[in-house]
Amino acid sequence: MSMFKNILGQDHALQILHSAIEHDRVSQAYLFHGPEGVGKFTTALYFGMALNCLAKSEFRPCGVCNSCRRLLNLDHPDFIYLFPTLNLRMTDEGEIRDNLDSYEAYIQNKKDTPWLQYHFNRATEIRRESVAFLIKRLSLSIFDANYRICLIENADMMNIQTSNAFLKILEEPPAKTVMLLTTSRLSSLLPTILSRCQPIYFRPLSQSVTESLLRNKLEYDEPTARAAARIGSGNFKTAVQVAEGSSQGLRDLAFQIMELAMGDKELDFVNLIDSLKDQLNAESVKNLLSYMGFLVNDIAVLRSNPEEITNIDKLDELKKLARDDDIFIEDVLKFLGLLEDFQRKIAGKVNLRLLMMNCFYALKDLYRSA
Repeated sequence: MSMFKNILGQDHALQILHSAIEHDRVSQAYLFHGPEGVGKFTTALYFGMALNCLAKSEFRPCGVCNSCRRLLNLDHPDFIYLFPTLNLRMTDEGEIRDNLDSYEAYIQNKKDTPWLQYHFNRATEIRRESVAFLIKRLSLSIFDANYRICLIENADMMNIQTSNAFLKILEEPPAKTVMLLTTSRLSSLLPTILSRCQPIYFRPLSQSVTESLLRNKLEYDEPTARAAARIGSGNFKTAVQVAEGSSQGLRDLAFQIMELAMGDKELDFVNLIDSLKDQLNAESVKNLLSYMGFLVNDIAVLRSNPEEITNIDKLDELKKLARDDDIFIEDVLKFLGLLEDFQRKIAGKVNLRLLMMNCFYALKDLYRSA
């Protein structure tokens, strides 16, 4: 069975790629664009595998032939992989002098758990030295593949100098070489690069597809997968982060904070947050706020649309939080708007303890209006 079957929710993109292979009309450069966490990298890798797969056409990429296995392991001699990195200070021969550990850790993460976000400890970009190395590699003969594959992940992370250097490759591409670029920020690429690539759009994943992947691929339970799929909003990587947060107790923490706000127990909340100061970072707080948002939404729709509830396994707790009086929808919307504002502030390195205090006060105000 073709490994393309593993890619869900991107039928239109796969149809274009299947047609290119079937009719032997493979473009020299493709640009896979769309939101983060929707399968652009995996599809690009599988497309490169399919172009070089040794199996019969209907089974390509098979994932088991020597060519497929080497591409899956990101070590095929005719595969070149560029991505945003720290300054590697590469030699002309491609030897990495600095930050080799983080470079190798990123690649290992891509091979083992590509659905998890790898975080460098400093700002990254695709540097001119990497493109210089690419140019040198492209000057060599193809080793044994039908097509040499060059995958440039997050191509929008090239600065102007790097982009101009790469543009020269696109203007005179080597024969039997396919460039596969991915980006979630189409407007950040040079128009001249866009004009030389065949664009293929990747749409946000549906909630059902995301939930299915979480349950069947990563074996999360149904309530966790359902909540994470809704919070992920079409981004599988975000959904995985949320599911991980749930397994680490963030969803239960959101319920606990709601109960403290409902009971006006400010001191207990302060003690709780202080006890968790070593566990709460920007990412975990962001996920915690997402859980709070869906929790409040569940309470708001509990009586009118119970089938829309995200935390279906927490129905008894929701009924306790809902109280007897109705929560006005405009107050709920106001609170959800505040949560969105808090989420944006996290990116600006806000004081997380102060942000959580403000969130608690907003929850108290919400219950006072109920």
